[in-house]
Amino acid sequence: MNTKETTREKLLKAAEEVFATKGYYEAAVDEIVKKSTTSKGSVYFYFPSKESLFLAVVDHLGDRLIQRVERAVADVSDPRQRLDVALVTTVETLVRHKRLATLLLSKGFGVGPAFVQKRREVFGRFADRLRELLDQALGQEKAALNTEVVAYAWLGAISEVVVCWLETGKPHPVKESLPTLRRLLLGGVGMRVDGARQ
Repeated sequence: MNTKETTREKLLKAAEEVFATKGYYEAAVDEIVKKSTTSKGSVYFYFPSKESLFLAVVDHLGDRLIQRVERAVADVSDPRQRLDVALVTTVETLVRHKRLATLLLSKGFGVGPAFVQKRREVFGRFADRLRELLDQALGQEKAALNTEVVAYAWLGAISEVVVCWLETGKPHPVKESLPTLRRLLLGGVGMRVDGARQ
């Protein structure tokens, strides 16, 4: 990794922490500079504004979530199990990485249209991958469903469960909600929780 990449990564990591803790408006660029042990000039070299830094953090977090799911399903050969693993990994990752969940799902809406657009892009990339997994798992039966709609419905259900937990502390997405999500979402496409076709 070269110096430019290292500095940019340090800035993104520090910004993720500051934005997740303080929110967009309360986050100060000076605090991000201090936490990243870089300079204000470095921030503005890579990101022309605080908003562009925030949007880069959201993009980076979305990529990390997608990569985690990709790694989790890589060694699973059965398409139905891959779909189940993708669902479980998504929920578990959002719970394990609360900052990621907070920024992707709730902290950015006050930023305005730019965040809404960036979130739509990130969710679109994730929905595309889910749709591919659904198509593979359903095979010929996919013709009966619009798997793009199903993918967005899955994302909506997961998002709402995680946001409720972030805001109220319950129900816990893994311990309490995941069994129901698996039955609901996998059952909705004709699969049992164990991944077998109904």
